[in-house]
Amino acid sequence: MSVSRPLWLYILLLGAVTALPPLSIDMGLPAIADISHALGVSLAFASQTLSVFIFGFVLGPLLFGPLSDRIGRRPILLAGLGVFTIAGIACTFAQDINLLLSARFLQGCAAGAAATLPIAIVRDQFEGVQARKLQSHLALVNNLAPLIAPLLGSAILVVGNWRWIYAALAVCGVILWLRAQTSFDETATRKSSNAAASLLTSYLSVLKSRRFLVSTLIMAFNFAGMFAYIAASPLVFMNNLGMTSAGFAVLFALTAMGTIAGSWVNGRLIHAGFAEHRVLGGALLASLLISLGLVVESQLAIYPIYILTALVVMSNLCTGIVMPNATHSALEDLSTTAGAGAALLRATQMLGGACASLLAGAFYDGQTSHAMAGVMLACAVLGALTFLIGHRSIMPHPVGEQAG
Repeated sequence: MSVSRPLWLYILLLGAVTALPPLSIDMGLPAIADISHALGVSLAFASQTLSVFIFGFVLGPLLFGPLSDRIGRRPILLAGLGVFTIAGIACTFAQDINLLLSARFLQGCAAGAAATLPIAIVRDQFEGVQARKLQSHLALVNNLAPLIAPLLGSAILVVGNWRWIYAALAVCGVILWLRAQTSFDETATRKSSNAAASLLTSYLSVLKSRRFLVSTLIMAFNFAGMFAYIAASPLVFMNNLGMTSAGFAVLFALTAMGTIAGSWVNGRLIHAGFAEHRVLGGALLASLLISLGLVVESQLAIYPIYILTALVVMSNLCTGIVMPNATHSALEDLSTTAGAGAALLRATQMLGGACASLLAGAFYDGQTSHAMAGVMLACAVLGALTFLIGHRSIMPHPVGEQAG
């Protein structure tokens, strides 16, 4: 089935919702120093505005994903967007760091609750090849956020201060809430039959799926490798290689285009009829080889900016292929627990990214890209091993993908 224009607009809106977390993280990066100065705290303390958001983002889906299986996607989506907006307003007018951190945590919870639902919404309405295509389109829209967020944050700081960034996020929340109010109908037609079931029961049901476990781990390891780059890139390109903040913003946008290209390539591969497990295997192998190239380059340090940029773009391209396929594969066998599955998927993804970013920072030596490259290689190896061990569980069912 071809994607009609109304469906494209629908996916665009879903993609905008999933883009809230990267927008909320990356737009605030240029403002850390301003927050530190304005609120009279250290840079390290001010940077916790990112950490508490991520922690909230991990917690939000775990609490509200299963709830959406019982009461529906629409009320959770609207509530998440509403709380996200309120938290953005609280951030805008926060007069001390503790209030700002509290509001950012709440914002992370709300963003996690809302941004997890689009992948469950797609799962509710589509299956098979069509679902793979739409997950790829969703990823394509979502991947625009890291491309524009740092540039947008820097542009806002030119005309205003750090509070304007959070005000802009609140405005985004209002717009998305209004659009969701008029554009989204309930999609969870097969709701969980046991309304009194605990969160633990929902998660245990999801974790019985070997396909879900393998696909989620593949996605988490692949995302962790990309997050190691995101966390270490300012250190490597600005501190080691002497790039200006403006130059780094442009370079970051360039490397982010790799994920967009990957989503586009994935769509072409699906259209050409390539099986999901073969696409995943090929992308994971390519990611492993590219990460190995990054390690070799970090040892040789020959023309580092050009080589590093090219390798990172190719690595992100692989991520743009892996993410939508792993997402579809993880939720393929789930029906009444798709919300819980989507929540576990996103929470595991973000935990992997947080761990990788901590490792890349902890092992940074102040002079080389060894730590970034090493963590990216470790993640690529773990992702490839997970696929090698569990690939049979993500192969097509006997009826084949064409049935979808």
